[in-house]
Amino acid sequence: MSRRTYAAVVSAVLAAEGVLLTWNAWRFEWLRGYDAFANDLYATVVATDLRLPSAAETGVWHTPPLWFALTGGLRRLAEAVGWEAVQRPGQLLAAAAGLAVCVVTFLLARALWPERRGVHVIALVLTAATPALVRASAMYHPETLAAALTGGGLLVCVRGLRSRPTVATGVGGGALLGLAALTRAWALPVLCAALLVIALDAAGRRRWAPVLALFAVAALLIGPWLLNQQLAHGNALAFNRPTPAVSLVERRPASFYLGPRALDVFDHPVTPRFRNELVPQLYADWWGDWSLTWDTPPPPAPGQLLEEGVVGARVRQDVVGLVPTLLALAGLVSLALLAFSRRSLALGLLPLSAGALGLAYLLFAVRFPSTDGDTIKATYLLAMLPCAAVGAAFVVDTARPQGRAWAAGVGVGLAILVAVQLPFLVL
Repeated sequence: MSRRTYAAVVSAVLAAEGVLLTWNAWRFEWLRGYDAFANDLYATVVATDLRLPSAAETGVWHTPPLWFALTGGLRRLAEAVGWEAVQRPGQLLAAAAGLAVCVVTFLLARALWPERRGVHVIALVLTAATPALVRASAMYHPETLAAALTGGGLLVCVRGLRSRPTVATGVGGGALLGLAALTRAWALPVLCAALLVIALDAAGRRRWAPVLALFAVAALLIGPWLLNQQLAHGNALAFNRPTPAVSLVERRPASFYLGPRALDVFDHPVTPRFRNELVPQLYADWWGDWSLTWDTPPPPAPGQLLEEGVVGARVRQDVVGLVPTLLALAGLVSLALLAFSRRSLALGLLPLSAGALGLAYLLFAVRFPSTDGDTIKATYLLAMLPCAAVGAAFVVDTARPQGRAWAAGVGVGLAILVAVQLPFLVL
């Protein structure tokens, strides 16, 4: 790919994604997003009273406050200028963060393989065309901001590890990952992975300043929030659901892990089918809008049937999702093996971060079981998307033979993948 073509393709994808996410955020009914009303109460309390809300005031009191502080300020500004849709700025902030996730993924791929332009473009397109990211970017919700900040922290750490981590690497990575954890607790396992990898590098070089800077800055940012949660709610990682008085092993039935209705994702992949079965619900929610929040009438009352087209569109979407899912899994495994063979901590940080987040997600879903499947949302794993997309792009670019014809074939394949997903990308 020539430099001019490369620049044109990247610019076109980012421009199209920016327009798409802005369009969706403008059209999406904010109350249909996850925890939308509770999020608005939180943002109002923070902006108006300059304090954290209590458990009696909002159901999302357990969520760190950064996004709510930003959105609350935007909300007050919208009220001051007489803007009727005062929640719209919060949705636009989520859209901007979604675009930032795409940019970070592209930069991660370029930092790891500067000369392999195909990896950069494939990773960018796969990220931009991920339904879970596009859907979350239209919502009145903090998830995309946390994913963008987490990806930014990984990018700083990877760049440092590619050469030699410095105090600036530690400060920058710690600031971004600390702010990410101050937005959503899902950034904490990624922060732990980054600390471990930077510490391994420091042990080899006997230069501990970068890892100390990373830890200190992150702790300075997230420490007060965790201390407040411990003092106010008895647990630094408190959640709005009670913890069952049984062991972790007994909190979920075997069907949660085995997913006996897993194949229903290709038959009827909408709520309440396979509710509380981890793999099928997570997969259907990531690719096909399992909870029916996207471009459909409100879910019907119990006993009523959905329109056949609503179910059929999600069946097709889940079939399409098989290809990028398998590529992402293969990519993360490939990056781990390559990192081990080359002794590359920069490469190893991506699969390690994804694995840490996946393990935290599993423990969370088991620790807080729910009858409504609410603790198995796909958006909880958005911070894993840059790692997964870079891994998938690496596999595709490595597997294809050299030559313009094969490169064109990959481009056509990506175009087809995006085209068939348009119903779940454009509102």
